[in-house]
Amino acid sequence: MFYETIDDITADAGIRVRAKTLKELICKVLLATFNEITDIERVEHKQEELVEVNSRLPFSVADLINKALVLHESKGFVASRCEALKADEDFLQVKLFGETFDPNKHTSKLLIKAATYHRLRVEKEGSDWICEVVFDI
Repeated sequence: MFYETIDDITADAGIRVRAKTLKELICKVLLATFNEITDIERVEHKQEELVEVNSRLPFSVADLINKALVLHESKGFVASRCEALKADEDFLQVKLFGETFDPNKHTSKLLIKAATYHRLRVEKEGSDWICEVVFDI
């Protein structure tokens, strides 16, 4: 598994992701989020969506997740692949590949309302990046 769940949260859910680069971290965080919604291994790459935010780390990570969640809520979009186009201290841009959620094909897991700023963490730890995100479910 490319991420782990955070288990010491009582009413919400959370994920912890590690990566070698900020770009890789951003994509892993987004894919982990979608994997908490459905099994992304069953999601085909039929559509592309561009998502970007102008805000500072670590808040930009939650903002990016929330923009992706708006796509999920408004269009039913679920992603199973991510390409980070730009990732720096105050701008994140990714291209997501996926399809429209189909209850006959995709399993429903968590209903994630939003990524929160509570316990939000994006840091360089040694040679790796680490991110922790708590979701409002």
